[in-house]
This record gives sequence, C-alpha cells and structure tokens, in this order.
Amino acid sequence: MMVPVYDAAHSTDAYLVKNLLEQEGLASYIRGEYLQGGLGDIPVNGMMQVCVDAADVRRARAIIDAWNSSSAAFADDDDDDVAGSADERAEARPAAAGMSNFGRVLAVGLLGAAVGGGLTWAGLRQSASVSMLDYDGDGRPEEHFFYSGNVLARYENDRNHDGRIDEVIWYDRNGSPSRGQSDNDFDGRMESTSRYLHGQWQSGESDDDGDGRVDYRSDAISGVLYSEQWLDDQGRVSKQIRYKHGIPVDGEIDSDHDGVLDTRRSYDRRGEITRSGTL
Repeated sequence: MMVPVYDAAHSTDAYLVKNLLEQEGLASYIRGEYLQGGLGDIPVNGMMQVCVDAADVRRARAIIDAWNSSSAAFADDDDDDVAGSADERAEARPAAAGMSNFGRVLAVGLLGAAVGGGLTWAGLRQSASVSMLDYDGDGRPEEHFFYSGNVLARYENDRNHDGRIDEVIWYDRNGSPSRGQSDNDFDGRMESTSRYLHGQWQSGESDDDGDGRVDYRSDAISGVLYSEQWLDDQGRVSKQIRYKHGIPVDGEIDSDHDGVLDTRRSYDRRGEITRSGTL
C-alpha cells in the first residue's frame, strides 16, 4: 500500500522530493501527477503527493524532515548574517576574518553541489516520458508506462477498467522489475506486494483483510514457486506447502487452529492430497 508522506506545492517540488527519496534507495510515486497537465496553469497545491510503500513511511519522513531542517537552518544563518548594528558587525569582522577563506571555499562547494544537483535533476526530468494505452476507447488509459530516458521506470495498470490503478511495478536502472504492488480484489487497496531478483519474481506477501499483518507469503527460485505459507491473526503459520519445479510436493497444516502445525500432507501434480498423517 502506498502512503502519502509529502504534500507538494507543484510538480517541481514533488520531483525534488521524489529524487531525494530515490537517492536514499526508497521507491516513490507521485499521486496526482497528471492534474497539473489537466489544469494547465491553474495552481494545484495540495493535489500532488509523494507516496512511498507503507513499510518505508517512517524512513521517508525522517529523510524529508532532515532535508527541511537543513534548508531552514541555512536560511536562519543567512538572516543572522545581516542582523545587528554596524558597530556589532565591525566588532565581529576581525573574528570572522580568519574564517573568510574557509567560508568562500564552503560557499563555492555548496554552490557547485546545488548547481550540479539541479542540472542532474533537470536532465532526468527532461528525459522522463509517459506512454499510455486506452484499450476500450473510453478516454481513460488502462496502461501507463513511465520512462527515464529510454529505460522503463514504472508500469501502472487498471486491470478491471474501473478508472483506478490496481497494479504497479517499479523497474531498476537496467529496466528490470524490482518491486510490485497489486489490488487483486479491486477494492482500492494495494494488499499484495511482490519483489524481484535479477528481473525474476522472488517473493510475495499479502494483507488480505487490511489489518496491517501479513496473511500470506510466497517464495520463488528463479521465478518458479518454491513455497507458500498462510498465517493466522497472530502471525503464526497455519498452513504451508512446498514445491519442486513449481509442482506441490508436501506441507503441513494446523488442523485444530491452536497455533501448532499438526498434520503432514503430500500432494500430486494437480495439488490433490495423496497422503495425510499426524506429526
């Protein structure tokens, strides 16, 4: 589930924070990104939000708070530099003389970093592009492809054509999938998360009842299902199945719901139980 962590004043503000988070390794998504284009020059304050995965909310907010604090501190320092009477500034001048060279070097360094970062951001921003597909011709695209340069960065899909995105996949700098989210019951909540390794599906989790706890987990090897686990309300495994080459082999189940796996099962290729016994 994607959670808003920053209300942007405009698209430039939103992309500045998005790039800040992604430099720290956090995937982010700008909600309301297309409202600016739809409204033209009309301000859209409060309608654009930078969102991150629910698991990354605390870290993302800490990064943004630190960024805001450093910006405010820099502004306060500038205000202090011009404060005071002429006599006070004259008295302070000898003490500051020894630091003048350091100050110049620091200022030049900060300016260079700001200019370099701005140019880098501008280059990335200018190279970003979006491609959309409207399969049913109703004016609401079902598929959205977001590119950074010529590399696919994010994919969004409205699979049931209700006007809401129910599948999102993020891609790494090589254009390989790295993480995904999906709303498989189409209730407007992204309950399932998938992760990829070297472009192949590696694991998945799902919170089907929306209580903030994982109800289902799956793991794969080279994109092939290896194991499944179902968890109870206390996070205990209530059922699990192991696979070989994507085919169910065996597993255990908590038949009396006491939190302990008590029954062993074996399966055939179709997933039918062929043998069952008490552990």
